[in-house]
Amino acid sequence: MNRRVAIVGFGQTEMMARSPLTKAELANQAVRRALEDAQITMKQVDEIVLADIDYVSGTAESEMELADWVGHYRKPVVKIETGGTVGGSAALSAVHHIAAGACDVALVSATAKFVGPPPGTLPRGPFLQAAINSGLHALTEKWCSVGAVGTFSMMASSYVKLSGCTEEAVAIARVKAANNALKNPYAHLREHLTVEDVLKSPMLTAPMRQLHMCPITEGSAAMIFASEDVAHKLTKKPVWVKDMVTIHSAQHWAALQDFIAPKERCVLPSLAKACEVLYKRNGITHPAKQLDVIEMYEPCTWAELVWMETMGLCEPNQAWKLMGTGATDIDGALPINPSGGVTCTNPGVPSTLLRYGELALQIRGDAGEHQVPRDVRQGLATGFGGTGWTPLMLLSKDK
Repeated sequence: MNRRVAIVGFGQTEMMARSPLTKAELANQAVRRALEDAQITMKQVDEIVLADIDYVSGTAESEMELADWVGHYRKPVVKIETGGTVGGSAALSAVHHIAAGACDVALVSATAKFVGPPPGTLPRGPFLQAAINSGLHALTEKWCSVGAVGTFSMMASSYVKLSGCTEEAVAIARVKAANNALKNPYAHLREHLTVEDVLKSPMLTAPMRQLHMCPITEGSAAMIFASEDVAHKLTKKPVWVKDMVTIHSAQHWAALQDFIAPKERCVLPSLAKACEVLYKRNGITHPAKQLDVIEMYEPCTWAELVWMETMGLCEPNQAWKLMGTGATDIDGALPINPSGGVTCTNPGVPSTLLRYGELALQIRGDAGEHQVPRDVRQGLATGFGGTGWTPLMLLSKDK
Protein backbone atom coordinates (compact mmCIF):
# COMPACT_ATOMS: atom_id res chain seq x y z
CA MET A 1 0.00 0.00 0.00
CA ASN A 2 1.36 3.42 -0.94
CA ARG A 3 -0.04 5.16 2.16
CA ARG A 4 -0.61 3.73 5.61
CA VAL A 5 -4.26 3.41 6.62
CA ALA A 6 -5.79 3.14 10.08
CA ILE A 7 -9.18 2.39 11.61
CA VAL A 8 -10.23 5.49 13.56
CA GLY A 9 -13.89 4.76 14.29
CA PHE A 10 -16.28 1.86 14.70
CA GLY A 11 -19.96 1.61 15.54
CA GLN A 12 -22.53 -1.16 15.69
CA THR A 13 -26.14 -1.58 16.69
CA GLU A 14 -27.55 -4.06 19.16
CA MET A 15 -27.99 -7.31 17.25
CA MET A 16 -31.23 -9.31 17.39
CA ALA A 17 -33.47 -11.68 15.45
CA ARG A 18 -36.02 -9.07 14.39
CA SER A 19 -35.10 -5.46 14.96
CA PRO A 20 -37.94 -2.97 15.50
CA LEU A 21 -35.93 -0.46 13.46
CA THR A 22 -36.07 -0.09 9.70
CA LYS A 23 -33.02 -0.78 7.56
CA ALA A 24 -32.43 2.96 7.19
CA GLU A 25 -32.70 3.53 10.93
CA LEU A 26 -30.28 0.71 11.69
CA ALA A 27 -27.74 2.06 9.21
CA ASN A 28 -28.07 5.57 10.59
CA GLN A 29 -27.58 4.42 14.17
CA ALA A 30 -24.38 2.53 13.36
CA VAL A 31 -22.99 5.42 11.30
CA ARG A 32 -23.70 7.91 14.08
CA ARG A 33 -21.92 5.67 16.58
CA ALA A 34 -18.89 5.31 14.29
CA LEU A 35 -18.72 9.09 13.79
CA GLU A 36 -18.97 9.64 17.53
CA ASP A 37 -16.23 7.07 18.12
CA ALA A 38 -13.97 8.85 15.62
CA GLN A 39 -15.04 12.26 16.98
CA ILE A 40 -15.78 13.65 13.52
CA THR A 41 -18.83 14.68 11.48
CA MET A 42 -19.94 13.68 8.00
CA LYS A 43 -18.33 16.85 6.66
CA GLN A 44 -14.94 15.26 7.29
CA VAL A 45 -15.82 12.04 5.44
CA ASP A 46 -14.57 12.08 1.84
CA GLU A 47 -16.13 8.86 0.57
CA ILE A 48 -18.66 6.19 1.53
CA VAL A 49 -18.35 2.51 0.63
CA LEU A 50 -21.72 0.81 1.00
CA ALA A 51 -21.97 -2.96 1.55
CA ASP A 52 -25.25 -4.69 0.74
CA ILE A 53 -26.98 -7.74 -0.71
CA ASP A 54 -30.07 -6.33 -2.34
CA TYR A 55 -31.83 -9.60 -3.10
CA VAL A 56 -31.93 -10.74 0.54
CA SER A 57 -33.16 -7.39 1.84
CA GLY A 58 -35.91 -7.01 -0.75
CA THR A 59 -34.64 -3.72 -2.16
CA ALA A 60 -33.06 -2.49 -5.35
CA GLU A 61 -30.58 0.37 -5.51
CA SER A 62 -30.20 0.58 -1.74
CA GLU A 63 -27.58 3.27 -2.28
CA MET A 64 -30.52 5.55 -3.08
CA GLU A 65 -32.69 4.30 -0.21
CA LEU A 66 -29.90 4.90 2.32
CA ALA A 67 -28.41 8.13 0.93
CA ASP A 68 -29.83 10.47 3.57
CA TRP A 69 -29.44 7.95 6.39
CA VAL A 70 -25.83 6.93 5.77
CA GLY A 71 -24.79 10.38 4.62
CA HIS A 72 -23.56 9.87 1.08
CA TYR A 73 -25.90 12.37 -0.55
CA ARG A 74 -23.69 14.35 -2.94
CA LYS A 75 -20.60 12.48 -1.84
CA PRO A 76 -18.62 9.84 -3.73
CA VAL A 77 -20.16 6.44 -3.01
CA VAL A 78 -19.15 2.93 -4.04
CA LYS A 79 -21.51 -0.01 -3.54
CA ILE A 80 -20.13 -3.53 -3.08
CA GLU A 81 -22.15 -6.77 -3.33
CA THR A 82 -20.16 -9.96 -2.67
CA GLY A 83 -22.48 -12.11 -0.57
CA GLY A 84 -21.53 -12.98 3.00
CA THR A 85 -18.11 -11.34 2.71
CA VAL A 86 -19.56 -8.01 1.59
CA GLY A 87 -18.83 -6.06 4.78
CA GLY A 88 -15.21 -7.13 4.57
CA SER A 89 -14.99 -6.56 0.81
CA ALA A 90 -16.26 -3.01 1.31
CA ALA A 91 -13.69 -2.40 4.04
CA LEU A 92 -10.87 -3.64 1.83
CA SER A 93 -12.12 -1.38 -0.97
CA ALA A 94 -12.07 1.65 1.34
CA VAL A 95 -8.50 0.87 2.44
CA HIS A 96 -7.37 0.60 -1.18
CA HIS A 97 -8.91 3.98 -2.02
CA ILE A 98 -7.17 5.73 0.86
CA ALA A 99 -3.86 3.96 0.25
CA ALA A 100 -3.99 5.03 -3.40
CA GLY A 101 -4.64 8.67 -2.47
CA ALA A 102 -8.21 8.87 -3.77
CA CYS A 103 -9.42 10.13 -0.37
CA ASP A 104 -8.25 10.63 3.21
CA VAL A 105 -11.30 9.53 5.17
CA ALA A 106 -13.68 6.76 4.09
CA LEU A 107 -16.75 5.40 5.87
CA VAL A 108 -17.97 1.82 5.38
CA SER A 109 -21.60 0.97 6.13
CA ALA A 110 -23.14 -2.52 6.18
CA THR A 111 -26.71 -3.29 7.29
CA ALA A 112 -28.85 -6.43 7.52
CA LYS A 113 -32.63 -6.14 7.55
CA PHE A 114 -34.15 -9.21 5.96
CA VAL A 115 -37.35 -9.33 3.98
CA GLY A 116 -39.53 -12.31 4.64
CA PRO A 117 -42.91 -13.67 5.68
CA PRO A 118 -44.61 -12.38 8.83
CA PRO A 119 -43.54 -13.99 12.11
CA GLY A 120 -45.30 -17.27 12.81
CA THR A 121 -46.12 -18.10 9.18
CA LEU A 122 -42.92 -19.43 7.58
CA PRO A 123 -39.40 -19.59 9.03
CA ARG A 124 -37.01 -17.10 7.45
CA GLY A 125 -34.34 -19.75 6.97
CA PRO A 126 -36.07 -21.52 4.06
CA PHE A 127 -37.12 -18.16 2.64
CA LEU A 128 -33.53 -16.89 2.54
CA GLN A 129 -32.27 -20.25 1.27
CA ALA A 130 -34.67 -20.00 -1.66
CA ALA A 131 -33.09 -16.67 -2.57
CA ILE A 132 -29.60 -18.14 -2.33
CA ASN A 133 -30.60 -21.16 -4.43
CA SER A 134 -31.44 -18.83 -7.30
CA GLY A 135 -27.72 -18.27 -7.73
CA LEU A 136 -26.74 -21.94 -7.85
CA HIS A 137 -25.93 -23.86 -11.01
CA ALA A 138 -28.97 -25.87 -12.11
CA LEU A 139 -26.96 -29.04 -12.86
CA THR A 140 -23.78 -29.12 -10.79
CA GLU A 141 -25.07 -27.55 -7.60
CA LYS A 142 -28.55 -28.91 -7.03
CA TRP A 143 -27.29 -30.62 -3.89
CA CYS A 144 -26.44 -27.18 -2.45
CA SER A 145 -30.14 -26.53 -1.97
CA VAL A 146 -29.70 -28.25 1.39
CA GLY A 147 -28.24 -24.89 2.39
CA ALA A 148 -25.60 -23.96 4.94
CA VAL A 149 -26.81 -26.58 7.42
CA GLY A 150 -26.46 -29.45 4.95
CA THR A 151 -23.18 -28.24 3.48
CA PHE A 152 -21.49 -27.76 6.85
CA SER A 153 -22.96 -31.04 8.10
CA MET A 154 -21.09 -32.82 5.31
CA MET A 155 -17.92 -31.02 6.33
CA ALA A 156 -18.51 -31.88 9.99
CA SER A 157 -19.14 -35.53 9.15
CA SER A 158 -15.86 -35.68 7.23
CA TYR A 159 -14.04 -34.00 10.11
CA VAL A 160 -15.34 -36.54 12.61
CA LYS A 161 -14.26 -39.43 10.40
CA LEU A 162 -10.77 -38.04 9.78
CA SER A 163 -9.97 -36.55 13.20
CA GLY A 164 -11.96 -38.58 15.70
CA CYS A 165 -13.51 -35.40 17.06
CA THR A 166 -16.05 -35.96 19.81
CA GLU A 167 -19.38 -34.22 20.33
CA GLU A 168 -18.19 -33.11 23.76
CA ALA A 169 -15.27 -31.18 22.22
CA VAL A 170 -17.61 -29.32 19.87
CA ALA A 171 -19.95 -28.59 22.77
CA ILE A 172 -17.05 -27.11 24.76
CA ALA A 173 -16.24 -24.82 21.82
CA ARG A 174 -19.88 -23.69 21.62
CA VAL A 175 -20.00 -23.00 25.36
CA LYS A 176 -16.86 -20.88 25.01
CA ALA A 177 -18.60 -18.77 22.35
CA ALA A 178 -21.68 -18.39 24.56
CA ASN A 179 -19.60 -17.29 27.54
CA ASN A 180 -17.89 -14.64 25.42
CA ALA A 181 -21.17 -13.42 23.92
CA LEU A 182 -22.60 -12.96 27.42
CA LYS A 183 -19.92 -10.31 27.96
CA ASN A 184 -20.72 -8.54 24.67
CA PRO A 185 -23.73 -6.19 24.98
CA TYR A 186 -24.19 -6.12 21.19
CA ALA A 187 -24.28 -9.91 20.65
CA HIS A 188 -27.48 -11.57 19.43
CA LEU A 189 -27.49 -14.87 21.33
CA ARG A 190 -26.57 -13.94 24.89
CA GLU A 191 -27.45 -17.04 26.86
CA HIS A 192 -25.76 -19.19 29.44
CA LEU A 193 -25.05 -22.64 28.01
CA THR A 194 -23.60 -25.82 29.41
CA VAL A 195 -22.04 -28.72 27.56
CA GLU A 196 -25.18 -30.71 28.37
CA ASP A 197 -27.37 -27.99 26.81
CA VAL A 198 -25.44 -28.24 23.56
CA LEU A 199 -25.46 -32.04 23.52
CA LYS A 200 -29.23 -32.07 24.04
CA SER A 201 -30.05 -29.45 21.39
CA PRO A 202 -32.05 -30.73 18.39
CA MET A 203 -30.15 -32.59 15.68
CA LEU A 204 -30.47 -30.84 12.32
CA THR A 205 -28.43 -33.06 10.03
CA ALA A 206 -25.96 -35.32 11.85
CA PRO A 207 -23.62 -34.39 13.37
CA MET A 208 -24.87 -30.77 13.20
CA ARG A 209 -27.06 -29.67 16.10
CA GLN A 210 -29.15 -26.53 16.29
CA LEU A 211 -26.84 -24.83 18.78
CA HIS A 212 -23.87 -25.51 16.48
CA MET A 213 -25.29 -23.23 13.77
CA CYS A 214 -25.29 -19.43 13.64
CA PRO A 215 -28.58 -17.51 13.95
CA ILE A 216 -30.25 -15.15 11.47
CA THR A 217 -29.51 -11.69 12.85
CA GLU A 218 -30.52 -8.14 12.01
CA GLY A 219 -28.31 -5.15 12.70
CA SER A 220 -25.75 -2.75 11.27
CA ALA A 221 -22.09 -1.84 11.56
CA ALA A 222 -20.02 1.10 10.32
CA MET A 223 -16.28 1.69 10.23
CA ILE A 224 -14.17 4.76 9.48
CA PHE A 225 -10.70 4.55 7.92
CA ALA A 226 -8.22 7.41 7.59
CA SER A 227 -4.85 8.06 6.03
CA GLU A 228 -1.80 8.22 8.32
CA ASP A 229 -1.65 12.00 8.50
CA VAL A 230 -5.33 12.37 9.28
CA ALA A 231 -5.43 9.40 11.67
CA HIS A 232 -2.82 10.96 13.94
CA LYS A 233 -4.91 14.13 14.14
CA LEU A 234 -8.13 12.28 14.96
CA THR A 235 -7.13 9.72 17.58
CA LYS A 236 -4.42 8.70 19.99
CA LYS A 237 -5.28 5.04 19.40
CA PRO A 238 -5.26 4.35 15.66
CA VAL A 239 -5.43 0.70 14.64
CA TRP A 240 -3.21 0.16 11.61
CA VAL A 241 -4.09 -2.02 8.66
CA LYS A 242 -0.84 -3.92 8.24
CA ASP A 243 -2.02 -6.13 5.40
CA MET A 244 -5.10 -7.59 3.75
CA VAL A 245 -5.79 -10.38 1.29
CA THR A 246 -8.82 -11.57 -0.65
CA ILE A 247 -8.89 -15.06 -2.17
CA HIS A 248 -11.76 -16.71 -4.03
CA SER A 249 -11.97 -20.50 -4.09
CA ALA A 250 -14.13 -21.73 -6.93
CA GLN A 251 -16.88 -20.95 -9.37
CA HIS A 252 -19.07 -23.74 -8.00
CA TRP A 253 -19.46 -25.37 -4.58
CA ALA A 254 -19.09 -28.71 -6.33
CA ALA A 255 -15.41 -27.88 -6.85
CA LEU A 256 -14.74 -27.57 -3.10
CA GLN A 257 -13.85 -31.24 -2.61
CA ASP A 258 -11.26 -30.50 0.10
CA PHE A 259 -13.92 -28.69 2.07
CA ILE A 260 -16.84 -31.10 2.08
CA ALA A 261 -15.39 -34.56 1.32
CA PRO A 262 -11.61 -34.57 1.82
CA LYS A 263 -9.40 -37.64 1.92
CA GLU A 264 -6.91 -36.57 4.60
CA ARG A 265 -8.05 -33.33 6.28
CA CYS A 266 -10.82 -30.76 6.04
CA VAL A 267 -9.61 -27.41 4.74
CA LEU A 268 -11.10 -24.23 3.33
CA PRO A 269 -8.92 -23.64 0.23
CA SER A 270 -9.37 -19.87 0.03
CA LEU A 271 -8.54 -19.40 3.71
CA ALA A 272 -5.46 -21.60 3.39
CA LYS A 273 -4.17 -19.61 0.41
CA ALA A 274 -5.01 -16.24 1.95
CA CYS A 275 -3.12 -17.13 5.13
CA GLU A 276 -0.18 -18.43 3.12
CA VAL A 277 0.09 -15.12 1.25
CA LEU A 278 -0.43 -12.90 4.28
CA TYR A 279 1.89 -14.85 6.57
CA LYS A 280 4.70 -14.82 4.01
CA ARG A 281 4.42 -11.07 3.41
CA ASN A 282 4.49 -10.30 7.14
CA GLY A 283 7.07 -12.79 8.39
CA ILE A 284 4.52 -14.84 10.32
CA THR A 285 5.97 -18.31 10.76
CA HIS A 286 4.22 -19.30 14.00
CA PRO A 287 0.76 -17.69 13.82
CA ALA A 288 -0.43 -19.14 17.14
CA LYS A 289 2.46 -17.34 18.87
CA GLN A 290 2.69 -14.19 16.72
CA LEU A 291 -1.01 -13.31 16.76
CA ASP A 292 -2.54 -12.06 20.00
CA VAL A 293 -6.24 -12.36 19.06
CA ILE A 294 -8.25 -13.82 16.19
CA GLU A 295 -11.76 -12.75 15.20
CA MET A 296 -12.96 -15.54 12.96
CA TYR A 297 -16.02 -15.79 10.72
CA GLU A 298 -17.19 -19.28 11.76
CA PRO A 299 -20.70 -19.98 10.41
CA CYS A 300 -20.94 -22.93 12.80
CA THR A 301 -18.94 -24.37 15.69
CA TRP A 302 -17.52 -27.13 13.50
CA ALA A 303 -16.10 -24.47 11.16
CA GLU A 304 -14.11 -22.93 14.02
CA LEU A 305 -12.20 -26.20 14.38
CA VAL A 306 -11.57 -26.60 10.65
CA TRP A 307 -10.63 -22.93 10.23
CA MET A 308 -8.11 -23.19 13.11
CA GLU A 309 -6.33 -26.00 11.32
CA THR A 310 -6.59 -24.28 7.95
CA MET A 311 -4.97 -21.16 9.43
CA GLY A 312 -2.05 -23.17 10.79
CA LEU A 313 -2.94 -22.51 14.42
CA CYS A 314 -2.52 -26.20 15.23
CA GLU A 315 -1.76 -29.47 13.52
CA PRO A 316 -4.32 -31.04 11.14
CA ASN A 317 -7.16 -32.94 12.86
CA GLN A 318 -6.04 -31.69 16.28
CA ALA A 319 -8.10 -28.51 16.89
CA TRP A 320 -10.82 -30.34 18.80
CA LYS A 321 -8.29 -31.53 21.34
CA LEU A 322 -7.41 -27.93 22.21
CA MET A 323 -10.96 -27.10 23.23
CA GLY A 324 -10.67 -28.76 26.62
CA THR A 325 -7.38 -26.98 27.41
CA GLY A 326 -8.82 -23.45 27.39
CA ALA A 327 -6.21 -22.32 24.85
CA THR A 328 -8.74 -20.35 22.80
CA ASP A 329 -10.65 -18.89 25.77
CA ILE A 330 -10.68 -15.13 26.31
CA ASP A 331 -7.82 -15.53 28.81
CA GLY A 332 -6.12 -18.37 26.94
CA ALA A 333 -2.88 -18.50 24.97
CA LEU A 334 -4.68 -17.55 21.73
CA PRO A 335 -8.16 -16.07 22.25
CA ILE A 336 -10.49 -16.77 19.34
CA ASN A 337 -13.68 -14.73 18.99
CA PRO A 338 -13.78 -12.94 22.35
CA SER A 339 -16.88 -11.20 20.94
CA GLY A 340 -18.78 -14.49 20.72
CA GLY A 341 -18.24 -14.74 16.98
CA VAL A 342 -20.64 -15.51 14.17
CA THR A 343 -22.06 -18.55 15.95
CA CYS A 344 -23.72 -16.10 18.33
CA THR A 345 -24.28 -13.15 15.96
CA ASN A 346 -24.72 -13.46 12.20
CA PRO A 347 -26.26 -10.47 10.40
CA GLY A 348 -24.58 -11.63 7.19
CA VAL A 349 -24.07 -8.29 5.46
CA PRO A 350 -21.98 -6.72 8.26
CA SER A 351 -20.67 -10.01 9.74
CA THR A 352 -17.14 -9.69 8.32
CA LEU A 353 -17.05 -5.98 9.13
CA LEU A 354 -17.92 -6.89 12.72
CA ARG A 355 -14.89 -9.18 12.83
CA TYR A 356 -12.64 -6.27 11.79
CA GLY A 357 -14.33 -3.89 14.21
CA GLU A 358 -14.22 -6.24 17.17
CA LEU A 359 -10.53 -6.90 16.54
CA ALA A 360 -9.86 -3.15 16.38
CA LEU A 361 -11.59 -2.71 19.76
CA GLN A 362 -9.35 -5.42 21.23
CA ILE A 363 -6.20 -3.71 19.96
CA ARG A 364 -7.41 -0.36 21.32
CA GLY A 365 -8.29 -1.94 24.65
CA ASP A 366 -11.88 -0.74 24.29
CA ALA A 367 -13.79 -4.04 24.12
CA GLY A 368 -15.29 -3.65 27.59
CA GLU A 369 -16.21 -6.83 29.45
CA HIS A 370 -15.02 -9.05 26.59
CA GLN A 371 -11.59 -7.40 26.42
CA VAL A 372 -8.71 -9.89 26.35
CA PRO A 373 -6.87 -9.39 29.69
CA ARG A 374 -3.45 -8.61 28.26
CA ASP A 375 -1.79 -6.19 25.85
CA VAL A 376 -3.10 -6.94 22.36
CA ARG A 377 -0.71 -5.66 19.71
CA GLN A 378 -1.54 -7.67 16.61
CA GLY A 379 -4.46 -9.76 15.45
CA LEU A 380 -6.07 -11.33 12.42
CA ALA A 381 -9.72 -11.12 11.32
CA THR A 382 -11.26 -13.44 8.74
CA GLY A 383 -14.33 -13.30 6.52
CA PHE A 384 -16.35 -15.98 4.78
CA GLY A 385 -19.05 -16.21 2.15
CA GLY A 386 -20.12 -17.21 -1.32
CA THR A 387 -18.14 -20.13 -2.71
CA GLY A 388 -15.70 -20.16 0.17
CA TRP A 389 -14.53 -16.59 -0.41
CA THR A 390 -12.01 -15.30 2.19
CA PRO A 391 -11.06 -11.66 2.93
CA LEU A 392 -8.36 -11.37 5.64
CA MET A 393 -7.26 -8.25 7.50
CA LEU A 394 -4.16 -8.06 9.70
CA LEU A 395 -4.48 -5.26 12.25
CA SER A 396 -1.83 -3.87 14.57
CA LYS A 397 -1.20 -1.32 17.30
CA ASP A 398 2.14 -0.62 15.61
CA LYS A 399 2.68 0.75 12.10
